[in-house]
Amino acid sequence: MRLVWWLAAITVVSLASIVLSERRAFDPVQNLSLTATTPLASRLRDAARPVDDFFKGITDRGDIVRENKDLRDQIEKLEHAVAAQQNAEQRVRELEDALGVKQARPEDQLLVANVMSEDTSGLKRMIAIDRGSKDGLDEGMVVLSRSGSLVGTVTRTFNDFSWVQLVTDPDSSVNAQVIPGAPQGQAGSPSPTPAATAAPAVTPTPADPASSPAATGAPTPPPPSPTPVPSPVRGVAEGDLKHELVLDLLPPDASLTEGSLVTTSGLGGNYPRELLIGSVEGVEQRPQSPFTKATLKPAANLYTLDTVLVLLSFKPARLSPQ
Repeated sequence: MRLVWWLAAITVVSLASIVLSERRAFDPVQNLSLTATTPLASRLRDAARPVDDFFKGITDRGDIVRENKDLRDQIEKLEHAVAAQQNAEQRVRELEDALGVKQARPEDQLLVANVMSEDTSGLKRMIAIDRGSKDGLDEGMVVLSRSGSLVGTVTRTFNDFSWVQLVTDPDSSVNAQVIPGAPQGQAGSPSPTPAATAAPAVTPTPADPASSPAATGAPTPPPPSPTPVPSPVRGVAEGDLKHELVLDLLPPDASLTEGSLVTTSGLGGNYPRELLIGSVEGVEQRPQSPFTKATLKPAANLYTLDTVLVLLSFKPARLSPQ
């Protein structure tokens, strides 16, 4: 019976509260309570915000870590793609250069090879290429850069690879010559000859028979003598212990100009003629020596070789002193 009275009382109070609320009878009380409790609630909320942020950070950390990992994976994939594209472009340029050399030397048989490694002892200047005896390579064959300048010679062959001795190796020796004429940078643009120079138009006039040398009895002047062509200065291009390239055994009266081009002379039969070796960087006059010595800058960048050309059609003489 008591429970029924409690339920009835609760029902009456609830209905009365609903009626009074609909008639906005509790508005003054609500406003007073909100006015009294709002500052306290705001302080409690501000005090609890760091704790709330801390727990939110803990729950969000896993998402941030996953997103960071995904972004790193995407960056790595993009870097791989860019590197592959750059390598492909570099490879295309190398093959284009090699094709240009082949077209410039149609009479020669050239084989493209990739540089695998280089000697790391510090005592030798040698590289390994991915072509060997099964590809037709033999000891003594000449190796060129992808631009056609001299790199070195094959010193040892295996089935699948070979070792190449660079021209800057201390044991390398190449018979060379300094090209007479304009130094590097001007060699490709020689000055025009008189025959190639355009002359002003002149109206021809009839010759007076009485004024000819035959009519006057005067001797005919001799034709002008041709301008003598200077001979190339020959020497030996050698590597030294500093892995630099020098041109030794030059005549003491040799007149060399900085930037003059140096090519193979073909003497000895171990190299073809006129392969570009490098250019003159400096000349050293040695009073105590009967020879002049010059330092050379190799035409090929021997420290960044990626692709080389092996000259298969030239067979070295392998001459040796008896």
